[in-house]
Amino acid sequence: MKTLLTILAHPDDESFGMGGTLAKYAREGVDVHIAIATDGAAGSVAEGYEDARAELAAVRAIELDKAVEALGGTLHRLGYRDSGMTGDPANQHPRAWINADQDEAIGRMVALIRQLKPDVIVTHDETGGYFHPDHIQCWNIVTPAFTAAADPAQYPEAGPAHQAKRLYYSAVADSLVKIRIWMVKLRGEDPTQVGRNKDIDLTRIGHPARKIHTRVNIRPYWDAKIEASKHHASQGGGSTFLRYMPLWIFKLLFRHETFMRAYPPVSDGFRETDFFE
Repeated sequence: MKTLLTILAHPDDESFGMGGTLAKYAREGVDVHIAIATDGAAGSVAEGYEDARAELAAVRAIELDKAVEALGGTLHRLGYRDSGMTGDPANQHPRAWINADQDEAIGRMVALIRQLKPDVIVTHDETGGYFHPDHIQCWNIVTPAFTAAADPAQYPEAGPAHQAKRLYYSAVADSLVKIRIWMVKLRGEDPTQVGRNKDIDLTRIGHPARKIHTRVNIRPYWDAKIEASKHHASQGGGSTFLRYMPLWIFKLLFRHETFMRAYPPVSDGFRETDFFE
């Protein structure tokens, strides 16, 4: 059986970001594992969930269980605290993911990789998609852990070495971001201040087409992605993505989920449609 391990920052990243891809592979018989680094406690809340702020981690834990079940994966919680966006007081929490001891965190990741023996590993890219510190921290930890897991001289206490065949980073094409910026401007809003807390700058997001190596067709798995996303009700259930366009247009534009291949390295312009091809 093929095995896929994705390591992401927050509850909902597995659904909102690459839910279609995870659902696809789970339904095709791949053993899909979803590791979530943080508890999501510093996240913003959707309307109607204001009273859940004090116990948001517990709320999001239940949502995550249901979402991962809908996708068809196996959940692994890494147990760190949500660090919040840059400048958030949560940045200073001693248990925050961004404050984790690097050697300890890499060792834990190596142990997980060696335990599961994945063929493919997927995480956030070096920008974190939209420069969220927790997303960037995943890239900071998973990238060296991918290499270390294959080296028997590193972290020998974590078990026998394992070389995963491929490493991918999630990546959004700048062409799609430009469409989003255009639609935001049509509404008279500022594309440099979007999101519930106005802390996302769309003009800094996206990768050129030549850097997008892998395009996974998720059209047959839209229902699974939407179902999983709806379970994250405290975060809007994915509905925030539909503020700017009807669902049918959204499905047309976002019928692929896109990634960069980090290992084995490929040249700009390389194209593939499957993690396992």
